[in-house]
Amino acid sequence: MTSINIPLTELNIDALFVEQCRRLGLATLNDVLDSTLESLSKKKDFTYSWYADLLALLKAHDLLDEFQQRQL
Repeated sequence: MTSINIPLTELNIDALFVEQCRRLGLATLNDVLDSTLESLSKKKDFTYSWYADLLALLKAHDLLDEFQQRQL
């Protein structure tokens, strides 16, 4: 599992995805884990295609289960 305190900019992911994360107030994996779909979806730059990419990123770093548990 990847450290949750790692900045998203240090992950090998698309720069446009990282920029959209920044606009949504997400800088680290921990920021992502602490966020909720409800709060993210209310933000101007949120899209469901971005959210699908986010879930894929979490799955790739073995963090999807933890994210889902925090959503409850």
